[in-house]
Amino acid sequence: MAGNKWIVLVIVFLGIQTAAVYGSECNTCHAEKGVKERTPDIPPILISVGGKERRISLSDAFRFHGHSCPGVTTTFRALEYGIRLLYGDEIPERDDLVVFSKTPTVGSLDLLDLVMIGEGREKKTVAPKGMQASPENFQYILYRKSNSTAVDIRLKPGLFPEDFFEYKKIQSSRELTPEEWEVLHGYMKNIIVTFPERSSESLFGSPKPYRMIPWGNLHPVPAH
Repeated sequence: MAGNKWIVLVIVFLGIQTAAVYGSECNTCHAEKGVKERTPDIPPILISVGGKERRISLSDAFRFHGHSCPGVTTTFRALEYGIRLLYGDEIPERDDLVVFSKTPTVGSLDLLDLVMIGEGREKKTVAPKGMQASPENFQYILYRKSNSTAVDIRLKPGLFPEDFFEYKKIQSSRELTPEEWEVLHGYMKNIIVTFPERSSESLFGSPKPYRMIPWGNLHPVPAH
């Protein structure tokens, strides 16, 4: 966020010989190449579980997911912003909060698992069939049950590269060429490095909370 000073030390290696870097292998690659990261010092997500306060930092989220990640970074910023808009200076009780997400990325789902279920989850939440990952799908609705208030948090258009997920699809089916990996790695690094330093408004605009009337049951844990 603006005003927060943080340092990210990254050594960029051109001509990386091993282009197929997946998931937690990012950490292995960084260790091999001597890359050192320092997670940005931004406000944590605060939530109360059974009357006990939990502080979840971006560093906690990366550790839980296994590595730094654009999906974790974006969803962390969105969730922190939405909670602040709904609760102000209050710390929400987890059972009072419901989160609806259109984002099926693994990093986003892991972040929401960490906040809404906890580190002791029985299994990972998996996106239902038919959900498509795209820049337009970084959308979240946060709902405060205690006063029937909701807020829509949506990433502004153009902040996520349009072809990011095209490269991710290629990566899931075959080894990327060094040139392809250089493009995808540049996209990933830019999001992880720049999104934490930006203001919430520059990422998500200025959404206003609104009242809504729900019908049916809202379960605290999604079906896995």
